[in-house]
Parts: sequence; C-alpha cells; structure tokens
Amino acid sequence: MKKTKVVIASVLKPIDDTRMLEKFGLSLAETNKYDINIIGFESKNTNVHDNIHFTPLKSFSRLSFSRLLKPWHILSLYIKQKPQVIIASTHELLIVTFLYKILFGAKFLYDVQENYSKSIRSTNIYPRPIRAILATWIRLKEWCLRPAVDHYLLAESIYVSQLAFTKNKYTVLENKYAPQADEKPAYRIPEPDKINLVYTGTIADSNGVFEAISIAKQLYQLDSSVRLRIVGYCALKRDLLRLKEEIADCDFIELNGGDHLVPHNEIIEAIQKADYGFVLKKPNNGMNDDKVLTRLFEYTANKLPIILLNNPTWVEFCEQFNAAIVVDPNHINATELLSQMQPQNFYTIGDTNTSLWDSEKPKLVSLIDQLT
Repeated sequence: MKKTKVVIASVLKPIDDTRMLEKFGLSLAETNKYDINIIGFESKNTNVHDNIHFTPLKSFSRLSFSRLLKPWHILSLYIKQKPQVIIASTHELLIVTFLYKILFGAKFLYDVQENYSKSIRSTNIYPRPIRAILATWIRLKEWCLRPAVDHYLLAESIYVSQLAFTKNKYTVLENKYAPQADEKPAYRIPEPDKINLVYTGTIADSNGVFEAISIAKQLYQLDSSVRLRIVGYCALKRDLLRLKEEIADCDFIELNGGDHLVPHNEIIEAIQKADYGFVLKKPNNGMNDDKVLTRLFEYTANKLPIILLNNPTWVEFCEQFNAAIVVDPNHINATELLSQMQPQNFYTIGDTNTSLWDSEKPKLVSLIDQLT
C-alpha cells in the first residue's frame, strides 16, 4: 500500500524536537500508513526511525535576514517532497504552506504551540519598537489564512478561548510525556546520600532559573548534601552570562547545556536521578497563568516531587497527585522548605498515567486518518 506523505515543519525547532518527532512523528509512523519527513534546524543527536526522514536546515540567528528567507527555502522543500499533509509548527510557515496548498492541494494543519502574538507583546526577546508590529502581523496572518487551514492542533486547552480563529476546527493535543523505547516512566534512581534538585527546559530568567539557583544556595547552607543540576538551552546571551556568573563558585551546581541543545533523553535521565524538580516560570502579566507546562507532565509522569510556584492552575494540576511543595520564590524560608522535603510524602494519590502522551496519541492518529 502506498503511504501518505506527511511533512512536519518548523523554522526554529530542531529536527528531533520532542513534539515534532517523539509525539507526532513516531505516533504516525508506527501506523505504517504514513511516510514522515521532519524539517527543522540540524541536530547531532537524531536517531534513525522507520518511516521517518529528516531534512535539516542550516543554523541561523533568531534576529537575522537568513531567518526571513527560511520559510521560502522550506516551500522549495515542500515542492520537492510533494507531501499530501503538512503540519506547520510555527506561524512563520503559514503563508508558504498556504501557497503550497493552492498549488498542490495538500491538507494544511497548523500546530499552535504558543499564543504567538500575545507572547511577543509580553516578552522582551524582540526590541520594544517592533513588538507591536510583529504581534499584529502574526495575528493578521492567522486570521486571514483561517479559511485555508484544514485543522488546528492546540498545545494548550486555554488556546480554545484565547484564539477565536481556531473555532470549530481544532483538536487539543497537550504536550504530555512520551517515553521512548528505552525510557521507563516513574523510574526513580536518586542517590541516597544526596538531595538532588533539577531545573530542566529552556534556561531563562523568565522561566525562574535564577530563583531556582537562589533556593538551591539557601538549602545548601543548611545541608551540604544539596545538589542542583541545570539541564537545557539558553537562547538569550545576557541570561547565559548571568547564569555562568551565578554558579561560578558553586561546585554543587552543575550545568548541562547552556550554549547548546541537550538531547531529550539526557533531560529525562536528569529528571529520573533527581529528588525534586523546580517549576518557577514567572507569570509575565498573566501570560502563563493558565498553561500546563510540559515540565509538569514530564515531572509527574516520572513521579518527581516539585518545588512549585504558587500558580493556581499548576497547584490544581499537582494536587491531583499530591506532587508539589508550593513556594513564593521571593520569600523563602529555607529551613521550613527543607523540613517539607520528605520523599514519602508525595504521589500518594492519583494516576500519573494521565500525564502520558498515550492519552493524546489516538486523537492525532484518528484526525490524520480522517483528513486523508
């Protein structure tokens, strides 16, 4: 039987991005009905998978002319590969994917991983004068191209109410944990003589990395067995420079990544070796209030106790498993926190299997089957 060609593409994600490869790509490939090609920037850590091919892009700066040209390069790849289904994983591919659909009639899915317009207005990644222009341009594209999009894939349920242009043709596919063949959910291998803390994911001030370091330092003053491992990539140079200064004289703090991407299996290994994980992402004017972060799924699926920012959405999520110690990073009582850190007190209720991708996979496969 001839397989349906599916392209999953992004400008800013690596070809082994967890959502594109481990969730979407592998879920579709294992049906043996689809020939998957993933387009993203190059990665040295990509493994070989049946029915999945990779088209790496050369790296470029986030603020560069080369970035503006990448969507058109990807359009040329579409034309060469001739997919019947395209999953565009960023707003930057909306126009070129629309053009390809007009020319060749492919099914067009837009994977909405962020409320991009709101995010640009709320963060300082771009210079202030161009934030409003970029945010308006993105929202204009999303609205104008709505008739061309066959279906929206939403990474957060809150986007249903935030993004009116997705109305009546969306499926929520949350970023739940998708263990690979050599990964065992809830497999714990902590060191008995250490208190290992972990911070994983994008390293940034906005994600609470410096609060995590401050808490670790305060705990270390009380108990020298405390260790902190920071695992992830830092996109902003100013944050990376500050990070290196903050940990320069701290031999109990280890950095894996920083100036380079870290393979997802190394992130999971760090989670499984840790005793507690930090989730301290800042509210950012309410931008993150209603999101269920990928880290929360990864930590709870692996039964890692969490030191958690007092965000009502996250607190409610963790309460179903008794998974967290809720803190105010600006007012830490280290002695009290240390006394609360007793592993036997966590994960005494609930079913952490609800944090696994298995609950989302059938929705994706069924949707693609229907569209094709």
